[in-house]
Amino acid sequence: MKRVAVILSILSLLSSCRLYDKIFKGDVVARIGSHTLYYDDIRALHIQGFSPQDSTRLVHQYIYSWATNKLLLDMADKQLAKHDKDVEEQLEDYRQQLLIFRYEKQYVEQRLDTLVTESQISDYYDSHIESYRTNVSLVKGTFIKISSASPNISLVKTLYKSNTPEKQEQLAQVCYSSAEVFSIYDNWTPLDQLAQKMGSDVSYCESALSRGNYIEHSDISYTYLFKVSDMAKKGTFAPLDYSADLIRDVILNKRKQELIKSLERNLLEDAVSTNRLIIY
Repeated sequence: MKRVAVILSILSLLSSCRLYDKIFKGDVVARIGSHTLYYDDIRALHIQGFSPQDSTRLVHQYIYSWATNKLLLDMADKQLAKHDKDVEEQLEDYRQQLLIFRYEKQYVEQRLDTLVTESQISDYYDSHIESYRTNVSLVKGTFIKISSASPNISLVKTLYKSNTPEKQEQLAQVCYSSAEVFSIYDNWTPLDQLAQKMGSDVSYCESALSRGNYIEHSDISYTYLFKVSDMAKKGTFAPLDYSADLIRDVILNKRKQELIKSLERNLLEDAVSTNRLIIY
């Protein structure tokens, strides 16, 4: 009964009477030459959560993709020379490389020391400092996006430039009720990413920051404001806390490579010492 129910659910997604007949009579969805597509292949798609129309479209797309693949396979089999169809050597080489990759991955995962200390990160940063010049300015600060028609826009423009705690608290209160976005950027943000959020371009933002610590930009719908609290200018060294995650990945990758080299070296030395490797 369960199988019948599932078959009927698939049938409801198919508009073709021919497909209905083939599934109902023998679980065959489509056939082309010596290739047959079965109901179980369709069921493996796990089409759920779609409308009947979308489900029908997805099923038919799969059928047409399957048919195209088989037509190309048959054409290749007919047109290619015998030596071009001999892929056993390539398949064996791929199998071997895949097994080696999986073993090395398992070996590394079982032995990798994933603890990277702040001191190690700092030492690597200091010894490779020239690699961490930034090609775009990095900024921290306060970002505001507010409707250009807001009655509070003049007040917001005045408050966001103030440095007093009282004014900043008032700014937060006004933005809570008036602004679409009010965000404190505590982490370093590349200026090109900020420019995109402001509907502007990085050269405009760089130009604005060359004159002060504020960026203002407006379009037909919104006004964008950014007050810089800290900045690393383009061409200077990126701050350590901005580069830390990248450095951590570099250190871990070096450890992985060292483990693999050590594995290869130990295997080779063992093979030589036990006479399993004989070079004539």
